[in-house]
Amino acid sequence: MPCGSCGSDCTWRTPIPGCLWAGSTSGCSPISMMVIKKLVFDEARVPFGALKDALDDNFSSNPGLHALVQKKVPRFGSGSEDALNMANALTKLIHDLYSSRRNFRGGRYTSGFWSMSQHVAYGSLSGALPSGRLSSKAFTPGLTPHPGASKSFLDNIRDVARLDPVNMDNNMAFNVKLTPSPRDASEDIVNVMHSYVRTYFDQGGMQMQFNVVKSETLKDAMANPENYRNLLVRISGYNAYFVTLNTDMQIELIERTEYGI
Repeated sequence: MPCGSCGSDCTWRTPIPGCLWAGSTSGCSPISMMVIKKLVFDEARVPFGALKDALDDNFSSNPGLHALVQKKVPRFGSGSEDALNMANALTKLIHDLYSSRRNFRGGRYTSGFWSMSQHVAYGSLSGALPSGRLSSKAFTPGLTPHPGASKSFLDNIRDVARLDPVNMDNNMAFNVKLTPSPRDASEDIVNVMHSYVRTYFDQGGMQMQFNVVKSETLKDAMANPENYRNLLVRISGYNAYFVTLNTDMQIELIERTEYGI
């Protein structure tokens, strides 16, 4: 876009020469690294070649290994100190890599861990991961813990809040599905959500975004979209009408961990 007064490209005159990298380490990445660290190296329970073979055939010939990586390895968002340290190591690695480079204007890159809808698009193109995520399934968005990391939402809050903000200098996305019961009073719902948010930010959290729609409602909206044309949902950095989303994106929203108020 040319500058009206001088005819030059405005990108050469900006006072802020930085550029943004935005993506998702997702809950899958620290878990995958934990699987390799714990099962391949620390405990020597799984040869690396056997893990690679299982990934190549989408765990179809080794369901026992698939169950093992899902049930016996600590996950980011579960309250595990080891998994939290792995997540911090990965975000630092990405931050340090990008910040060491300069863009075409001479500025440095900043790291934003918010995936918009990339976690679904790139997931559809990716094979199975050591975390147990199967081929073509969506990654978890932003820095949101993997579905099923913990039955307690407080574990999610504590782990995400303890990520080092220095490594997320263009913010991050922590996507939460809190679903009130029809029996919950409006005032109680607001007070509980306020307590969760206050606790998260008091512990150092950067950002949190909510969906408050039950998975059963979203499934019905997939089957009967004409009844839900005004249903807004939060993706990972933006809102959208649920019925306008593609099927993969709708399924990812449905499969997010659902916590009660």
